[in-house]
Amino acid sequence: MSAQASSLWPLVGHAVRWDEVEPGFQVATRGGEYIGFIETTARGTFVAVDGFSTPVGRYYTLRQARRALVQTDRMRNRKPGASGEMMARRLATASGLVAATMMLSAGTLFLPA
Repeated sequence: MSAQASSLWPLVGHAVRWDEVEPGFQVATRGGEYIGFIETTARGTFVAVDGFSTPVGRYYTLRQARRALVQTDRMRNRKPGASGEMMARRLATASGLVAATMMLSAGTLFLPA
């Protein structure tokens, strides 16, 4: 591995590894941690299930199922401050709208006719 590639490795993270443990049953891991599995149904569709045994969905292609399972794992592992920050922004926006509405309605009550 080159010096440039090794310095980028922590930023990229571990690749997802797919192992077909038996025909029609694939298990996904990343960095040795279990992500979930994909099972092929009798009708030829693919059911993705996350690492907590929660069904992610049914897909027509294996590629779609893999993408959905990896995306679910990314959403679960995103940094916790991101959703808290979003909630704080929404609360601040709502508070500002309420304050502006109250100021406008109070101003109309006290304007001379």
